[in-house]
This record gives sequence, structure tokens and C-alpha cells, in this order.
Amino acid sequence: MSKVFSAHAVSVDGYISGRVPEGQDEFGSGLGDATMLFDWYFGGDTSSESFDGFSLSEPSARFFDAIAGRVGATVAGRTTYEHSRHFGGGGPHPTAPLFVLSHRPAPEITEAQMLVTTGIEDAVAAAREAAQGKDVALMGGGLLSSALAAAPPTWSN
Repeated sequence: MSKVFSAHAVSVDGYISGRVPEGQDEFGSGLGDATMLFDWYFGGDTSSESFDGFSLSEPSARFFDAIAGRVGATVAGRTTYEHSRHFGGGGPHPTAPLFVLSHRPAPEITEAQMLVTTGIEDAVAAAREAAQGKDVALMGGGLLSSALAAAPPTWSN
């Protein structure tokens, strides 16, 4: 059975994104000024086997690709989806379908993305089915909090 997991890059003060630059809208600003949390994706000499353009240190590439290879579907919260500029119409993982959890309609959802409005349990269930035995990755601080609050013991098996 697949596992449900989350892996966040977090600053020492507990943030997973930074301040929005002056004059920019909160949504569509990506990580704000916190891009340095992800510098390790591009500072090495070993290309990722999973993500084009990622060049990590050799130990980081082994670790990163092992985790990325487990992912069969991703569930992202609406805020993460908005901050990430809708993932360009696709998803954050090159081969895993994206499920967006939201309590309101999202007219910008593409055919490559699935909108779930009925709660975290339904989003994870749909992602698990799509993952076909692979793991489900969770993205977003609020979504992760909701998942932890709702998590039945079977999610961790």
C-alpha cells in the first residue's frame, strides 16, 4: 500500500516561503524571497534522474531521486497552487498527477490537474488511486496540517 508523506524545505524560523516583494501580489510570487531554501537543487555537479535542470551534490541527488521515484501523485493546497502560478498547468512532479484541494471553484484548473472540493480525505483517496501503488506527496503548510488532523492510522502503514 502506498504511503502519504510530505517533505518541506523550512527556514530556521519555520517558514516554507518568504516575504512577498514590495508591490507584488501575494499569489503568483512563488517563494517570495525564500528561494535560497532551494539553492541545493542547482548547486551541485550531479544531474537529477527525475527532474530536468536539477543539479545536486552526488549524495543529495541519490536522496532526492530515491524520494522522487516513489511519488505517484501529489496533493497541493489551494494557496500553494496559487503561489506556484498553477504549476504552469501541470504539476510539481514531472510524472505524477496533481490534485488541488480547495473549498472554492478554481476555473484555472487544467485537464492535467484535478480539483477536489470535498476535503483532505477525498483528495488523498483520489491521489492514492491515481498513484497505483506509489506514494502520495503532500504540498503546503495548511494542507499538511489538515492531513495530520484527519489522518487515520492506515495512512502510515
